[in-house]
Amino acid sequence: MGTGTSHGIPVIGCTCKVCTSKDSHDVRYRCSAYLCEPASIVIDTGPEFRMQALKFGIKSIDAVLITHSHADHLNGLDDIRVFSHTESVDPFPSKKTCATEGRGKPVFANSNTIADIKNRFDYVFTPVKEGGGKPKLDLIDCGMYGASNPILIKGIEIVPVPLLHGTLHDSGWLLTEKKSDGSRHSIAYLTDCSSVPEESVRLINENAGCLDHLVIDGLRVKPHSTHFSFEQAIDVAKKLSPERTWLTHLTHDMSHQDVSDYVKKIAGDSLAVSPAYDGLVLEA
Repeated sequence: MGTGTSHGIPVIGCTCKVCTSKDSHDVRYRCSAYLCEPASIVIDTGPEFRMQALKFGIKSIDAVLITHSHADHLNGLDDIRVFSHTESVDPFPSKKTCATEGRGKPVFANSNTIADIKNRFDYVFTPVKEGGGKPKLDLIDCGMYGASNPILIKGIEIVPVPLLHGTLHDSGWLLTEKKSDGSRHSIAYLTDCSSVPEESVRLINENAGCLDHLVIDGLRVKPHSTHFSFEQAIDVAKKLSPERTWLTHLTHDMSHQDVSDYVKKIAGDSLAVSPAYDGLVLEA
């Protein structure tokens, strides 16, 4: 649903050739993804989450996965409330005009991110007087889950993948479905990272089965202290051997077409690599 860097593209006030491009591939919301079947799962709720949900027709959400608490990945979290109306907060539980069952929409994140959510969205977790709608969220520490005990949602196994985003610990996600023939097919979503620890590489290689798609942070050509460059992302992809690799969290330094041409050149024939774009549909 979004493949742009923290500024989004076009960047406010910028008149570069990418920000003024007529190619729809060069218009990028902040990073977010949506698994539409068999489960409805959103990865990250950035500032444009409401517009993304409308654009891509999200009608329901079973769970939310948050990679980390930077604004471009989190600040649309309040808009989850429309999906939790049947589990909405009711400060007057004796009334029968508002449903109160359930713990709220499950939101999975690491412990640091959960602490930031409670701080940044403190009003969600503070009792209030009647009025002022807010979401009902069930914050769940993804550190309790792993390859031996994945998160299970409607047949999808979800394993958090520890990443480093500079010095910040964030979470990638390995989403796996076991097919009727017994095979396992996966998508790994690894955005906002400057390092994929070897144990995380091993986790994916040992549990993905067939890794149909790798979606990975690839900011630009020039190295960055908290993001992979194109070349660094491709180096990680070679360790994971996906069927296809897609670069996300892209800047306005290069157009979609220019990035496509560049990464194909440096990846060679051994790896299928392309820039992702808003609205890209992947099947696994």
